[in-house]
Amino acid sequence: MGTSFNIKINESHKIDKIKQIEYSIDSILISLNQQMSTWIENSEISIFNHSRSTSPFKISDEFYHVLKKGKLINNQTSGAFDYTVFPLAQIWGFGPKGKNNSKSPDANEIKNVLEYIGADKIDLDYPYIKKKHPKVQIDLNAIAKGYAVDIIHDWLIHKNYKNIYVEIGGELRCSGVNKTGDNWTIGIDSPIDNIVSNQKIYAKTKIKNMALATSGNYRNFQEKNGKKITHSIDPRNGFSIESNILSVSVKARSCLVADAWATALMILSFDDGLRVVTEAGGLEVLWILSEGKEGLSQFSTKGFYRK
Repeated sequence: MGTSFNIKINESHKIDKIKQIEYSIDSILISLNQQMSTWIENSEISIFNHSRSTSPFKISDEFYHVLKKGKLINNQTSGAFDYTVFPLAQIWGFGPKGKNNSKSPDANEIKNVLEYIGADKIDLDYPYIKKKHPKVQIDLNAIAKGYAVDIIHDWLIHKNYKNIYVEIGGELRCSGVNKTGDNWTIGIDSPIDNIVSNQKIYAKTKIKNMALATSGNYRNFQEKNGKKITHSIDPRNGFSIESNILSVSVKARSCLVADAWATALMILSFDDGLRVVTEAGGLEVLWILSEGKEGLSQFSTKGFYRK
């Protein structure tokens, strides 16, 4: 998945067969990568993306589950989360096939690509998916990491480990307690350009049997036409987002949900985001906002900092 992962198991006794646990977790990640990584040429998602066929395409159960959940979140977020953004990311210079040039795409190029953007451009009919337009392509970078966290977390729970911490690329899920017997304490990075992860913590929150995902525009960006272009591309109009929202952290029962919602809330304005979060229910959110020369401010839903 192009990132690091960190797993902690807190038990009062020595854990047997730790190497076997590591091997099993590696196997899970390799399997999910082979299904959903756009960086692997022969993965299921890459084969689907390369094809121009509009015939049904059979996919693995995990892949199908992620698409089904993603379509639901697409509806809940008014289209702000959309896993068909791959071609848009490409013309803006992001992703494995991103165009590496100094100029932004023009309005006509964006308009042409928008013809095959939208979760409604893919039919789901288990275990098959089907393109409604031959140029439709999928990108699961904003949801697959969260799903992988859930899969590993649930696998460890099934193995009867109760106090666990699972993190992939900053998306995480925790159960039970840490080594001090307290709820897991999670630091949220200060959203400042080019700052190394964990060098400066903006906020801390406790996690009890929940997942947490953070999305931000302060690391993954490019310079085009003398402007800072972020990787947050609005799938509804095709343009890179210009917003005072620097990062969004979402708590949810599953990391898949937290991951996708964190991405969507970077696309939506603060007011629209707060509205859809309230309508959806079951989410706790922290927004970190830019206040110009005044620095940073934050707004959180009432349960985000609850212990």
